[in-house]
Amino acid sequence: MDLPDSIAIKLNAYTLFCRQLLTHLPALNDATRTDPRLTTDDCLSRFDQSLHQFFNEAAPHDLEQAVNELGAALQGRVALFRAQNPQAAAVFDQVIEAATAAVSTWRCQEDLEALHQQGRELARHFYTNSPWPVTQGRLGREARLLFCDGEEPVVPQEEAFGYHPTPVAFRKRYLDEEADQELEDVILVRFGFDRDSALYLAYPYLFMHEYVAHILALDYGNERFNDGWLLHAADAFLTRRGWNLALEPPLAREQIAAFGERLYGRLNPIPRWACGFARDFDGWLGDAERFQAMTWELAAFEPRAGENDFWPDQFINRLEQEFDHSPQLLRRKIETAPDLRTLFEMLPPV
Repeated sequence: MDLPDSIAIKLNAYTLFCRQLLTHLPALNDATRTDPRLTTDDCLSRFDQSLHQFFNEAAPHDLEQAVNELGAALQGRVALFRAQNPQAAAVFDQVIEAATAAVSTWRCQEDLEALHQQGRELARHFYTNSPWPVTQGRLGREARLLFCDGEEPVVPQEEAFGYHPTPVAFRKRYLDEEADQELEDVILVRFGFDRDSALYLAYPYLFMHEYVAHILALDYGNERFNDGWLLHAADAFLTRRGWNLALEPPLAREQIAAFGERLYGRLNPIPRWACGFARDFDGWLGDAERFQAMTWELAAFEPRAGENDFWPDQFINRLEQEFDHSPQLLRRKIETAPDLRTLFEMLPPV
């Protein structure tokens, strides 16, 4: 899918500057570590202000012009703190110089594909020890990326992350009208003018979530589980294990922390509630392996006779009710039940 030139140019500029910012984040952290008057978050906020000014006011004809205009907007923000923290200002000078030098070879599709592959590999690590054959049989699945702007219709439950349109969205089947063909296993990468540095840092996690919740897991449209519980499960796994996985390139600290620090507060009500409950339950359970095993079992759910497709959400509702009213009794039931279906029958109906 081809983006309009006016959108594609800005997407290229956005990814180019964000990639250079990511590369220079260690230096920026060094420059702000001993001066509390200007934090790294302050610098990222100024970077985002420059992005939004560029998105809303600039009309570049090509990437070179876009880089010059975004660089000029960023230089204007940096000038306001150059005297206060010349080291931080120098880091942004280097970001602009690096972006300018990379114009002729930059392809945003290649950059986002690299982030996509990081997310896919994270999801494979997430499920690699799952004992469920149906999950193991899906670990080889790989979606293709399609790039589109905000005109592509969204599905309401895809709006979890507080951006509009939602940045990435999996489609098991997707009609590509330009090619006049139906595609399978597609991740739409949508670009809108509310994009910022937080989103770019979160791309590995966002792609990981699409695989963890919708591609490698069995997905029957259980919003509380697939787009709530699994948000926390993926974040908890990434926080515990992301430092020690053999990814190339390795994730930066800011990428590992991106969901909890930058996206969780933006979640819409249902995903935020379900994610929050999973986080609270995980912390209360105090057993990461048991929580992971419960998650794997829910992700491998296939309806049996008498069960409907929404059993995982029904299970979470019962679990939360017992958690709120009888946590000690719930712990005894969890320790007694050999599987989640047995536990479900032990929990009072909602």
